Amino acid sequence: MRIINGVKTIFGLIKDLWSMSRSEKSDFYKDKCEYYQGIVELSLVVACLTTICFLYSDYMINGSVFPTLIPRLSILAFIAVFFIITGINGSYRVMVIMDFFLGHGMVIAASWTAYNLIDNSNSVTGIIIVNLLWIVIGFVATPMDTMVNGVVYIIEIVITNMFNHYTNYDVILSLEIPCIIGITVVHYIMTAYYLDHYRVTQKLKLSMVTDPLTMVYNRHLLEKIVSENTLKVQSSEEKIAVAMLDIDDFKQINDEQGHYTGDLALYFLGQKLRRVTHEEDYVIRYGGEEFVLILRNCSVDDASARLEQFRLDIEEAKDSPVPFTVSIGVSGYTGNYSDTLIKADKALYEAKNTGKNKVIVSR
Repeated sequence: MRIINGVKTIFGLIKDLWSMSRSEKSDFYKDKCEYYQGIVELSLVVACLTTICFLYSDYMINGSVFPTLIPRLSILAFIAVFFIITGINGSYRVMVIMDFFLGHGMVIAASWTAYNLIDNSNSVTGIIIVNLLWIVIGFVATPMDTMVNGVVYIIEIVITNMFNHYTNYDVILSLEIPCIIGITVVHYIMTAYYLDHYRVTQKLKLSMVTDPLTMVYNRHLLEKIVSENTLKVQSSEEKIAVAMLDIDDFKQINDEQGHYTGDLALYFLGQKLRRVTHEEDYVIRYGGEEFVLILRNCSVDDASARLEQFRLDIEEAKDSPVPFTVSIGVSGYTGNYSDTLIKADKALYEAKNTGKNKVIVSR
C-alpha cells in the first residue's frame, strides 16, 4: 500500500512539475541548485582530489608513477577553471554547467591515465563508478541536464575506446546505457520530491512578507526589494511611482464601530488594492491604516489618474463593511527610495490637511 501511495504521490508531483510555466521552472531549479550546490561542490572537489591518490595503484601497475603523474594532476587544472568561472559568474545555470564540467574533467583525466597504464582492465570498474558523479550532480541539475550529459559520457567512452581499447567494451556500453536511463528516471523522482519541499518553502517565505490581516505585503518585503536606498526591482529606463495611502478618520471608525469593523475595513481596502494594481506592482501595509504602493512601469501622471479613480471607487463602494474614504500622496521615484517616500508622505500630509479624501501629487 505504501508503494502504491508513493507512486501516486510521485506522479502527482511530476504532473505539477510539467504544468509549471517556464519562469516558474526557472525559479524552481534555481532554488534547487542553491539548496544543494554547497554539498555537491564539496563532494565533487573531494572526489577530484581523491583521484590523485590513485597514483599508488598506478605505481603498482606500471612500477612507476611518472607515466600517469601529469594525467592524474591534470584534474587540478579543471578544479582551477571551475573556481575561476564560478567566481566570476555565480548564476545557477553557470554553476550547473561547471559542476558537469568538473565531472567530465574527471572522466578526461581518468581516460588519459588509462592510456598510460600497462594494464587498463580495471577501467570498466571506473567507468561504471563514474555514474555516481551524475547522481550527485543531478541534485542541482534538471533531469534533461542529466540525460544530455549522460549521452555525452557515452560518446566520451566511444571516443576514448579508440585509443584505450577497453576490455569488454561491448559489456561497458550494454551496462552504461541502462545506467544513464535509470539515473535520469531517478532524478525525475528526486526533482518531484524536491518540488514538495519547494512549495512549502515558498509558502513560508511568502508568509514572512505578508500581512496576515490584509493579505498584502508587509514592511519586511522592503528588505528584499530595497538595497542601499535603491529599488532593486527597477529596470533600466523604467518609470516608477510611489504612493502613500491612508484611511481617513480611522481612529473614529475604531472608536465608534469597534476594532473588528476597523479590521474589516483594512481587509476590504487591502483586497481592493490587490485587484486594481498590476501583477508587477507592490502593495505594502506600512503600518496601522497606512499603505505604500510601488507602481512599476507607471508615470506620476498615470499613477495620479489610477489612484484618483481608486479613491472615487472607495468613496462610492456599496460593499464596504463601513463607509470610509482615503487620502493619497504620490511621488515619482527619483532613484533615492527614502527621498521618494518622504515626498509621497508630505503629499499625503497635505491631502490630510486640506480636506482629506483626495490625491495630491508631489512634483
